[in-house]
Amino acid sequence: MEMENPYFWNEFELKQPPLMTLQVEDTGFAKNVFVVINRFVQQLSEPEAKDFEETAALIGRLMARRKNSFRHMPGFRAVCKLNSALCRLLRLDLARDLIQFRGALPDVCDEELGGAMPTRSSFEFVLVRLLGFYHLHERIRECCLMAASYFTQLLRNNYFMEFITLLIAAIAKIRKLSSLQASRGATLYNKLRPHVANFPLVAKHKFLAEGQALPAKLEPPKSTQMPATAASNPPDLVLKPKKVVTKMEKAKLEAKSDVGTVIARKETPSQSVTKSKFNEEALATVADAQKFIVRETKARKQNPPPESCLTKNISKHEWLAAQTLFQRKMTKDPAKALSIFRKFIVSKIKQ
Repeated sequence: MEMENPYFWNEFELKQPPLMTLQVEDTGFAKNVFVVINRFVQQLSEPEAKDFEETAALIGRLMARRKNSFRHMPGFRAVCKLNSALCRLLRLDLARDLIQFRGALPDVCDEELGGAMPTRSSFEFVLVRLLGFYHLHERIRECCLMAASYFTQLLRNNYFMEFITLLIAAIAKIRKLSSLQASRGATLYNKLRPHVANFPLVAKHKFLAEGQALPAKLEPPKSTQMPATAASNPPDLVLKPKKVVTKMEKAKLEAKSDVGTVIARKETPSQSVTKSKFNEEALATVADAQKFIVRETKARKQNPPPESCLTKNISKHEWLAAQTLFQRKMTKDPAKALSIFRKFIVSKIKQ
């Protein structure tokens, strides 16, 4: 390892020193080392650890499923970074290194009895692995916050509600379990760190380079809870009281729901809907919404868009997402599709 590298714990292929033992006169301290390592290894097999692995796998599948839909969005890039950190944590395999070191400790630990003890280099290697474990979880929590902050904004606008709700729930659960594991890792490190000087040192197998030092203490995460965001307090997605639809109006909507493919036609300025005259009644039916989408899509393609283009201030990915959601919902529930699309347009135009 290079001396100038302050993040030596982040080496992907960290070279492990040979696990050898030396005879020492006092082995009493090894009992405490064995107990805290054994407790941590047991915690890694508890249900919380299994939940962490299952939720991490779910995030990986969700990312792969929607990579074409969200690949250019900042929030999705944060999810990709989160997935990379989770995969890195899996490859770290801290439990394997701890179990291997625990097996080299003496069977009988007594202050008045000597015994074979692993070298200081092997012990420092375990501490560096704990540092990597701790900082990877720190990275995971940062990515969770970045991703949740972005996707919560989409959730407010009814975009991909089912998918995003599931994704935010998975991210919140990963962050909570990550805080728990990081706290346990910090506790183990803080209990092991004072014992460094008790392990025998072999100069030719020295693990840490000159200038590299292990921190004296790790601070556990301050909170194991997801901060209060729209993920924990969902926003009110209803812009106004729901309009009561009579049976006659419902029949008219159903009759107009199957209108085939709408063809854009050139309109005169008097026919176009301007921003000053726009109201929700312009989107009273599914057919009106379809004509509105065709007209606005054609206007948005002009450079620059004309003044009559009501959606010119809506970003490209938001406009495409609104259309996709409208088309998907329309096949099952035209009235609900129209309601969601109309609320989105009104919220954007009246901002």
